[in-house]
Order: sequence, then structure tokens, then C-alpha cells
Amino acid sequence: MPLIKKLIANKIVIGIVAAAIVGIGSYKFFSKKPAHQLISVLRGDIAEQVIVTGSTKPVRNIDLAFERTGKIVRVNFGVGATVKTGAVLAELGHGELSGQLKEAEANVAAARAKLDALKRGARQEDIQITRTQLNKAEQDLANDYDGVLSILSDAYSKSDDAVRNQVSALFSNADTTTPQLTFGVNDSQMQIDLQAQRATAGIELNAWKNEIAALNAAAPSNSAKTLEQGLKNGQSHLAVVLAFLNKTMDAIVAAPSLSSATVTAYKTSVTTARGEVNTAINNVNAGSQEIASQKFVVNQNKDQLASQTAGSTAEDIRAQEASVAQMEAGVTVAEAQLNQTVMISPINGTVTRQDAKVGEIAAANKSLVSVISADNLEIEVNIPEVDIVKIILQDKVDITFDAFQGEKFSGRVVKIDPAETVVDGVVNFKVTVAFDKPDGRIKSGLTANLGIETVKKSGVLILPQVAIVQNDRGAFVRKYERGSTKDYPVKIGIRGQDGNVEILSGVSEGDSVVNVGIKAQ
Repeated sequence: MPLIKKLIANKIVIGIVAAAIVGIGSYKFFSKKPAHQLISVLRGDIAEQVIVTGSTKPVRNIDLAFERTGKIVRVNFGVGATVKTGAVLAELGHGELSGQLKEAEANVAAARAKLDALKRGARQEDIQITRTQLNKAEQDLANDYDGVLSILSDAYSKSDDAVRNQVSALFSNADTTTPQLTFGVNDSQMQIDLQAQRATAGIELNAWKNEIAALNAAAPSNSAKTLEQGLKNGQSHLAVVLAFLNKTMDAIVAAPSLSSATVTAYKTSVTTARGEVNTAINNVNAGSQEIASQKFVVNQNKDQLASQTAGSTAEDIRAQEASVAQMEAGVTVAEAQLNQTVMISPINGTVTRQDAKVGEIAAANKSLVSVISADNLEIEVNIPEVDIVKIILQDKVDITFDAFQGEKFSGRVVKIDPAETVVDGVVNFKVTVAFDKPDGRIKSGLTANLGIETVKKSGVLILPQVAIVQNDRGAFVRKYERGSTKDYPVKIGIRGQDGNVEILSGVSEGDSVVNVGIKAQ
């Protein structure tokens, strides 16, 4: 029995010890602090970049075209050829322009000869020629004045027919002070205005008829001034009639009660009437312009005759010197036109495209030849509108090329286009980047990876992006305190391409926060 009791007692002690061990292990297991990777808030430098891809291009890549249309007669350089400034790349046929240049040069010679004659004084033969020219000019002017009555009478007849015949069906009581439109229109004010214009047109025609009758009664003693005034009056009367006809056409369009056939018939009548009036306007204007032109010729010959008979004055000589200069300008113009038939390289470089073919017709301003400069390359890149506001001239640019693995280049923003460029329906702005140092290995057309540094700050608080929790409530950092974590709000500044973020407020230098991971919420 004592042995059995002893064995039982030993088992009890062993059980108690085992239970104690298990209890202590469980306590340590369940009370163990969770493992967290902590990150310290540091003070340092951070830079924000706009990351884009562009391509290299020559500083000067020039597309050349002829400035006029013509047949290509010569091509002097092909693709890959090295050319110097001033090299003739291609030519158009220019026989006609060469003739015009010779004519312009002959005009200069004639003007200089006339200048020499002025300096010597006029000959009697020249004076007689000028008198003959003056007599002819005066007779031509007299004939123009004689034709004024015929022009005015014809213009009146056409206007009278247009108003009182062609559109007569559109009005009742037409030749009274209260004409009425024979159909209604949508706009009552338009109807009132049109009826008033019909009355005015009748008054204008009556007044015009009386004016022409007075001119006929006074013929052939009418003065030049009276006849010119008659033409001006005619232009005024015609303007009133044409305005009436235009308003009539508007009323037809606005007439809901008219049948389609009636509308067509009325429109035809008004169109015929306006055609008559426009012809009359053209004839009166032409008569007035012819008189003005012929008066100029008469005065010109009078001045020349007076100059010849009075002898050359200093003013005459200066005027002819100006004429010589004008003719010389004509030579310059002809030479410029001739130069437009020659395509010249404006730079030292290499021909990269040659689409000019002998015998083909080249269209004006259509690019046919391209030349790239022998100078440095630059990079062009399209920046989305959301990023362009961050970029300014002289921003530093980090550059890498797929063709040069592991190598880095640097540059600066040298140009920002003010106008947008739409790429695949997205608004972009073209930015040009220049290399800080040229590198002969870099070729035109290489893909360039750019990091445009838009903001750089020194001595600011920074944390890795993985230490920041972002959700609908904002941005937070997570601190471990007394066995649990707690979120603290922070204000974020710029973001660096190295994964760091500027912290504007919410933490202090040296604080430790939990690495929550990029996808933590």
C-alpha cells in the first residue's frame, strides 16, 4: 500500500508540473507582442519627376519645297548626300520667268533713258507726241460723257421693269402711297416694312425719271459735273430698288399661305428682277469708273505736256528717279520669282528624303526634300495636360536610352509649345529637351526615357510610400502602441520617383511607424 500511495503521489506531482509548464507556455504564446517592421521618419531630400517617353530628333530638321508650281528639270542630290549651305538640291523649269526678268531689266533701261532725257530737256518731237496723246484722251473722255445718258436711261428702264412688271403680281395698289402685299407673311413687321419699301421704290423711280428727263432736255450742254452727279444719283436709286427686291424675296420665303408652285413662280420673278437691277448697277458703275480712269489719263498727259514745255524741274527729275527705282524693284521681284524655281539647302547637313523626280510637276509648298542638320540632337516629348503645369523652362531632365543600358544622360527643358497637340484624342503639349553634353553615339529617332524634375526639396521629413495608409478618410501612418496599432493622420507633400513621400505634418523626425505595405488599407 505505501508503495502504491507513493506512486500515485509522484504522478500527481508530475501532472502539476506539466500543467504549470503548459500554462506558462500558453501565457507566453498568447501574450507575445506581434512582430512589426518599423520605419523611422527621416529628414532628407526629395524630388518629384514627370516620367515620359520621347524620341531624339535633329536640332534642325528642315522640310523643303518649291515656292511655286512647276516641272522639275534637275535633281542634284539623293538621300544620304552631305550638302553645304546654299547647295542647289533641285530645280524647276524657268524659261518664262527668265523672260520676265529680261523684260524687267529692259524696263529699268527705258526708265533710266527717260531720266537722262529729262536731264537733257524735252525734244519738239516728244512734245508733239504728248499733244497728240492728250487730244485723244480728251476725245475719249468726251465720248464717255456722251454715253452717260444712254447708260442712265437703260438702267432706269431695267429698274422700272423689275419693280412695276416683274413683281407686279405681288402687290395691289402698287403705284400708290399705300401698296398692299397680296399674301400674308409670318412676320407682320416684315410685311409693313416691305409695303413701305414698295412705296419708296415707286417714289425713287419717279424722281429718277424726272432727273433723266432734265438731263435729256439740257443735252448736249450738260457739264461734266452734272453728268457725274447723274451717275451718282443713279447708283443711289438702284440701291433702293435692289434693297426692295431683296426684302421681297425674304417675304416670299416667310409666306406660309402660298403654294409651292406660287412660291416658285414668285421667286423666279424676283430673281429676274434682281438680275435686271444688278446688270444696271454694273453698267452705271462701269460708266463711272471709265470716266474716272479717262480723267486720270487726260490729267497725266496734261502734266507731261506742261513738264515738257516748261522744261524739266528738280521735282520732275526726282520723280523719274523714283520711277527708275520702281523699275529696279520690278527686277528684284522677277529675280525673286526666278529664285522660287530653285530649291536651296539653308543649312549644312544630310539629305534624309528626296521625293523630287525629274519630269514630275511639283506643287507649290509641297514638301519634297528633307535635310537634317549636322548639329546636336534634341528630344521632343508630348506631356499630358495634367502634368504640363508642373514643367517650366530649364527644368532638369534625367535621360536614359534602351539602346544604352545602364547609362544616364542629362538635359534641360528648353521649349514648351504654347498650343496643344491632340494625340489619340488626348490633349498634350510638346516639350523640347536639350542635352547638357552632346554624345556622338546618339542617333536621330532613338527612344528616350525622361524624368523631368519639376520640384526638389531639401531637409524635409520623408517616409517611404509603404509606410502610409490611404483610404477614403485621407492619409495616415500607423504607430504601434501598448500592444496595438493606431492610425495618425498626416499631410502629404510631393512624391519622389524613389518611392519616398514628403510629410508636411502629423509626424516628427525620428518617429517610428509601421511598414504597412503598399496595399494596406
